[in-house]
Amino acid sequence: PLKTDAQGGLYNPLEIRLDRQGRIFVADSERKEVLVLSAEGKTLMALGKKEEIGRPTGLAVDDSRNRLYVADTVKHRVVVYDLSGNHLFTFGERGSEPGQLNYPVNLALDREGKLLVTDTGNFRVQVFDGDGKFLNTFGQLGDAYGSFSRPKGIAVDSDNNIYVVDAAFNNFQIFNREGKILLFVGTMGREPGMFWLPAGVFVDALNRIYVVDSINERVQVFQYLGEKGGAIDK
Repeated sequence: PLKTDAQGGLYNPLEIRLDRQGRIFVADSERKEVLVLSAEGKTLMALGKKEEIGRPTGLAVDDSRNRLYVADTVKHRVVVYDLSGNHLFTFGERGSEPGQLNYPVNLALDREGKLLVTDTGNFRVQVFDGDGKFLNTFGQLGDAYGSFSRPKGIAVDSDNNIYVVDAAFNNFQIFNREGKILLFVGTMGREPGMFWLPAGVFVDALNRIYVVDSINERVQVFQYLGEKGGAIDK
């Protein structure tokens, strides 16, 4: 396990990301900070006090643009820094109109540098450019395919397909880059391929899909097979 020299340690770390330098970014919701650590756990800097982040949850690191995006859930916004820790700008406010947010939780970057935000309280995913300009939204409250009840984790594969975990539906849904539903995987249960309160999702460079299955106390791994295949249990 990673140990840190941060004063008081980690209280409630919710998200972790790495940059190309191997630095570790940790969103700690109780500290109301994003800690930047070395690979050995040494604290390099702490972000968020000056900007008064209310509850940092999701993170996204864009090395190519030298940016760190932080979802501030209780203030219904995204706070943006450069990777040296300088605050650049903030976007978002509470509401349900396009570009407004209602308890945003998780973030992901697609292959084109667009920022995807799980706008949990509005039951949708919103898409912004790297400067916070609203581009698109998909999803709505409901129980049909492509709808959401409690969208949480989000990730993108090499074909720019978008994976969204829904903690209430106990599944993850796969959308194309335009937000059209392609596939859903999972239902409530304890067997392989089933979930119980899934929380997060990550897709690695080999298109392996890791889903945090919280009540079942496990991580399930799937493999995306490409545009002619699908997602299957590995």
